[in-house]
Amino acid sequence: MLKKVKLIYCAGLLGLSTYSMAYAQTIKSQAALVHPDWVQIPGELIRPECVHEIPNGAKVETVEGKITGDVTVNGALLAHYEPCTEEAVATRHPSPSENRVAHTPGLNGWVEAAQWDDTNQNVDLIYGNWTVPSNPSENGGLIYLFNGLEPSVQTYILQPVLQYGSGYAGGGNYWAIASWLVGTNYVFHSPLETVNPGDSLFGYTEVTGTSGSTLDWRVEGEDETTGAYSWITTSTSGLEWSWAYAAVLEAYGISSCSQLPANLHDTFTGTEVYQGTTSYTLETPGWYGAIYDTGGLSCGFGVGVSGTTSTVYY
Repeated sequence: MLKKVKLIYCAGLLGLSTYSMAYAQTIKSQAALVHPDWVQIPGELIRPECVHEIPNGAKVETVEGKITGDVTVNGALLAHYEPCTEEAVATRHPSPSENRVAHTPGLNGWVEAAQWDDTNQNVDLIYGNWTVPSNPSENGGLIYLFNGLEPSVQTYILQPVLQYGSGYAGGGNYWAIASWLVGTNYVFHSPLETVNPGDSLFGYTEVTGTSGSTLDWRVEGEDETTGAYSWITTSTSGLEWSWAYAAVLEAYGISSCSQLPANLHDTFTGTEVYQGTTSYTLETPGWYGAIYDTGGLSCGFGVGVSGTTSTVYY
């Protein structure tokens, strides 16, 4: 049991099957023209009926690691969901080296990250703190700031997310936290909880148990200033969760630097990564900064990494 990490083993575990690698990569401005009725969530444009808010403590039922579509609370059926009939379109750009600035006016995807690929290893825990930034001086954009984990195939992400702006999960011209499991055919998130500029946040993604190749997860974002929190649990099978992100800025619909937080940066501190589920081993990540797409804007973008501290500048 690690200091600050609240391992609350809930009875409800969400299982995922391995989705197809035919995970279309494009930019939001193009995808929105093809799919005008789809909605933007962290990293994806997706059919709205495929995104599901589940209460804290809900259980998404699985059989042999595959989602049945049943969601229960204390053993009682709350809802049943069918898998998405079409795979989502990824708006997170697949490679920092793939320059899409000329085709993407403004910010419409992952902008920058402090990241690390622990090749051929599974990351079992990542956690860190960050501060809720100032509000932007101009509204209209959708901003996500988070840490989290992805498997080596990068078709899912588990992430406690700080959001500003209106998204499909809700929100508005204020900051809020929720935890997300984002896949190509099912997406689940916990309820949005409002937070305030200057509040201290703690976010983590952690393996809480294993059975063969199945990993049970808990993802939580907590406001340590107010005590607000939002969390989900999940199970995955047959995946190597090697990609770790200490800090990510993702943004949509932003055409001006004034639509970004007024304090021009956010710093994630005390970030640590561990392997092992019962006897944790502290890793020494080789964090590095990656610029994904600045959309032609000059807003002072950059990533600073020093030990367990990562700063995304904008």
